[in-house]
Amino acid sequence: MAFLGFLAACTRNTELRRGEYLLAKQTIKGNKEIPNEELEALLPQESNRVLITQPITPFLWVYQIARPDFLKYKKPRFEREIREYQARIEQIRNAPDSTQSRKNLRRIERLDRKIDHNRLAIEQGHWWMRVVGEPPAIITEEDARQNAQNLQAFLRTNRGMFDDSVRYKLDTVKFRRVKVLYEVQQGKPYVLDSIRLVTVDPRIDSILQNARGIRFLRKGNRVDERNFSAERERVEALLRDRGYYGFSKENISFTGTYDTSLAEPLKHHMNVTMVIDSVPFRYPYYQINSVTFVVDGRDPSEPSSHLDSTVYNGIRYIFVGKKYSTRLLDAKLKVRPGATYNQTFHNETLRMLGTLDQFKFPNITYDTASNHRLNALVYAQPLQRYELTSEVGMNVYQGLPGPFLNGALRIRNFFQGLETLEIAGKAGYDGQPGFTQSSQNLAFKDQNFEAGLNTSLIFPQLLIPAAMKVRYSNSAPRTQVGIGYSFSDRKDFRRTGFKLAMNYSWQISSKETFYFSPLDINLINTSRQSDAFQQFLQQQQLAGNNLIFTFNRSFVSSISGSYVYNDNNLNLNTFRRTKYLRIFAESGGTTLNLLSRSRQDQLTDNEDLRYYKFLKTSVDYRVYVPLRRRGRSMLVFRAFGGIGWEYSKNGGILPYEKAFFAGGANSMRGWNPRKLGLGAQAASFDTLKSGVVVPSYKFERPGDVQLELNAEWRFPLFKLFGDFNGALFVDAGNVWLLRTNQTESQFKPGSFLSQTALNAGFGLRFDKSFFILRADWGIKLYEPARPRADGGLGQWVVGDMFNSTLDNRYRPELRFGIGYPF
Repeated sequence: MAFLGFLAACTRNTELRRGEYLLAKQTIKGNKEIPNEELEALLPQESNRVLITQPITPFLWVYQIARPDFLKYKKPRFEREIREYQARIEQIRNAPDSTQSRKNLRRIERLDRKIDHNRLAIEQGHWWMRVVGEPPAIITEEDARQNAQNLQAFLRTNRGMFDDSVRYKLDTVKFRRVKVLYEVQQGKPYVLDSIRLVTVDPRIDSILQNARGIRFLRKGNRVDERNFSAERERVEALLRDRGYYGFSKENISFTGTYDTSLAEPLKHHMNVTMVIDSVPFRYPYYQINSVTFVVDGRDPSEPSSHLDSTVYNGIRYIFVGKKYSTRLLDAKLKVRPGATYNQTFHNETLRMLGTLDQFKFPNITYDTASNHRLNALVYAQPLQRYELTSEVGMNVYQGLPGPFLNGALRIRNFFQGLETLEIAGKAGYDGQPGFTQSSQNLAFKDQNFEAGLNTSLIFPQLLIPAAMKVRYSNSAPRTQVGIGYSFSDRKDFRRTGFKLAMNYSWQISSKETFYFSPLDINLINTSRQSDAFQQFLQQQQLAGNNLIFTFNRSFVSSISGSYVYNDNNLNLNTFRRTKYLRIFAESGGTTLNLLSRSRQDQLTDNEDLRYYKFLKTSVDYRVYVPLRRRGRSMLVFRAFGGIGWEYSKNGGILPYEKAFFAGGANSMRGWNPRKLGLGAQAASFDTLKSGVVVPSYKFERPGDVQLELNAEWRFPLFKLFGDFNGALFVDAGNVWLLRTNQTESQFKPGSFLSQTALNAGFGLRFDKSFFILRADWGIKLYEPARPRADGGLGQWVVGDMFNSTLDNRYRPELRFGIGYPF
C-alpha cells in the first residue's frame, strides 16, 4: 500500500498549466435516441488506463517516473545526435568521390532513419515513455466546452435531433483530476415525411422507381445522415449494375425542408428531395463489346515465351508462357460480351479469380469504344507453380521442450485445369505427458514422437454431375481429395492411421460457408500397448467404461457436414463487434445400416477389425465485443456443446479420434491437455503425504458429451518489436459419458452443473499481426472430482494455490500456444 501511495504521488506531480486538469472520467447522460457509443467516439480526450479503479494509473506512473530523466539527459542527446547526423549527410553529399554513390546512398538512408527515430523520441519520449508509459490525459474547460458543441452539432446535423442541446459540467476531485459530465437536453426527433426524386434522365427515373430491395429513406424514419449515405451507395450500385459505367454517388445530392411554425405532429416532419446531377450524354448507358483474358506468365530469364491464343464462348484467351483450362476460367468470368455493364459482375469476377489461388493481382480495365460500348481486359499474373514452405519450432510444456518440423509442397495448375496438388509432412516430439503419466515427473525420454504425411488434390469446382455445377458456379466451389498417413509413438502405445477423404466446400455469401464430406475412411491400428496402459484399460472396462475397444484395430468411416457463419473473414481480432458460428454433424458407419442385423453385429463385435456406427454433432458460437474505441480492449465469449452416440450392439464408446476432450491451451486452461473429466469421477486418485486425497489426472479422458463456456478480456500492454497484449479469462466445462456404470461420470441434466469444472487465469500474447505467440497461466477454482470430508465430490480449490502440503498440485498451469484460443 505504501508503494502504491508513492506511485500515486506521481499523478499529483504531473506538470499542469493554469486551467489544465487530468481527465479522470467523462460521462454522457440524458441521451435516449442515440447510442452513447456514437457520441463517445466524438470525444478526442480519453482518460488514462487504470488498474482496477482510479487513481491507480500504472501506465501514467511509468511515464511520469521516466520523464525527468528524459528531459534532463535523453532529449538533449537526441537533439545533438540529429545535428551530427545532418552534418554527416551533408559531408557525404559534398564528397567528390562519385564511385561509391550507391554505398553513399545507403549510408544516407541509414542516417535518415536515425534522424526520424530521434525526432519521434523528442516528440513522444523515449521507449519507456512511448511504449510502456502513457502521457497524462489533460483536459481544459475550453476542451469540454468544444466537446459539448461538437456533440450538439453531431446530434443536430447527423442524427436529425434539431432541437437537442448539450451542456457540460466539471467536477474536480483529488490530485487535480476532473470528471466531465455532458448532459443532453433531448428534443423530439425529426422524421421523413416525403421523398422526391429529380432527374432529367427518364431511364434513371424508371430504374429507381421500379427497383426492388431495401430503401434507406422511407416515410416515417428518423432523419439520419447514415441513411442518406447508404441511399447514395444504393443508388450508385443500382445504376452501375444497369450499365451506367462511371456514375458516382458524388453526383447525388439531397435537400430537405421543414417548417417549425407548424403545429404538431407536422412540426417535426421533413420533406426531402434527391437530385441526380446526370444527363444522358454525361453518363451514357454502356454495354460490353469484347472481353479479353490475358495471363502473363513469361519468365524474365527467357528471351521469348510461348504465346497461346484461343477463343472460348466469345471470350479471347491469351496465355503467355503458361496454359490454363479455358472451360474452368469461363465459369469464373461474369463480364460477358454483349451484356450490359454490371459493377456487381465486375466485383464477382475478381473475387472468384482470387479464390482460385492461381493468380496474383487480377485486374479488369475498360476502354471505351464507339456507340457507348466497352472493351474489357482481364489481366492476371500467375503465382509460382512450385511453392515450398517449412516451419521449425518448439513446443514447451511444463518446462519440457519438444521440437517440431512442418513442411509443405504446393504445385499449382497440376493438370493445367487450375488444380492444386499439396504434399504436407510433419514430424516432432511432443513434450506433453503420456496417457497414463502425470505431468509432475516429465523427462526427455518420455516425449511422444508424432509424424504424418498427407497428400491432397484440390479442384476449383464441385466434382458432381454437370447439371448441378451451374448452380454452384458462383459460390467459390472447391473439391479436395486426399490421402494421409499418421504415426504416433507414445509411452503408452504406438498407433498408426491411414486416411482417405473427399471434401466439398462452397459459399452461399461472403459470411456463410458450407462444408460436406461424403467420404472419410480411417484405418487405425494400435501395434503396441504398455502393461500399465493395458491394466488401466481393463480397470476402466470393469467400471463400465469401454475405452479399451477404441484401441483395437478399427475401421472408421463417416459422412459429415458443417455450416460456418463468420462476419469477419479477414481477421477475427479486428476491432469491431463480430460473431462466429459453426454447426457440425457427422454420421459414422452409415452404410453398415444397409446390411442385415446379424452381419452388422458380426462386424462391430470383431476383435480383429472393429467397425463403428455413431452419430455426432457440435455447436461452437463466439462473440467478439470491443470495449474501448481506442486501446483495442475486447471481450470475447465462447460457448461450445457437443454430443456423440455410438449405437452398435456392444461397446457404446466413440472411436478415440472422434471423442470429446477437455483441458489444454485451447480449452480448460487450468487442466492438463485432454485430461479433465469425466464428470465428477477422476480416472485415479493420489494420497499425498499430508493424507489429502486429490485427483491425479494421469489419464486422458475421452467422453461422449462436452459442454464449455469461455470468457476472455483482451487488452493492450505495450509495444516491443510487436504488440504485447494481456488477457484475463474464465473457463467452465467438462466432459461426460452417456453410458457407464459410474454415475459420477454419466451426463445427467440434473447434476451436470455441480460437475462443471471452473478455472480462471491471465495471459500474455505477443502479436506480430502475421502470427501470435501466447502464454496462459490457468488456475483451478472449482474441481468437481476433489473428495470432500463429508464423502461427497467437488471442492473450491483456489485457496490451495500456494498450499505446500498439497505438493503444488494447484499451482498455476502454464500453457503455450500459437494464435488466440478462440
